[in-house]
Amino acid sequence: GSAGPKPEVVLKLERGEEPHLGDPPAAPVGGTPQAPGTVESPRRRLSGCPATTSKRKELSLADRVKLLQALESPSASLSSVAKLFGISKSQAGRIGRRREQILADWRTNANPLRKRRREGKGGEVEDALFTWFRQALARGERLSGPILKAKAQELALSSGRDFEATDGWLCRWKMRHN
Repeated sequence: GSAGPKPEVVLKLERGEEPHLGDPPAAPVGGTPQAPGTVESPRRRLSGCPATTSKRKELSLADRVKLLQALESPSASLSSVAKLFGISKSQAGRIGRRREQILADWRTNANPLRKRRREGKGGEVEDALFTWFRQALARGERLSGPILKAKAQELALSSGRDFEATDGWLCRWKMRHN
């Protein structure tokens, strides 16, 4: 049903008019009570403060490498590079300070589309498997999912860890290691 006549502020917003800052918040006439200063409208903004509900933009590994290359330019400042990539100056600074780790990930052929580095459930087992995987590829061996799962189980047993190599784990391991 109808909650009664709409407050004047809501009518102004619906017409596309900007309410004056001096307009008092309208009390609800009926229906559900509202907190002081709030109005049900699509724009939900009555004060002079901008509506900033933006989240931090997370850059992929490839974009982070590009940002580091851009920072190497002698004419580039931290704020100009941050603006170019659509991130904050402090985030660009954090990426710049983690330069060695980012470039090491890039050189080890990590997934260039990943935005966060996530560890799997078998940390040291996964690292050992990846090392073995690279060595096996260098020897020209043909590898498949069941071979990788069996080797992961073998490595887990030798390290004394309780670990089960499932199909889901293998799929995520492949994504983590490109």
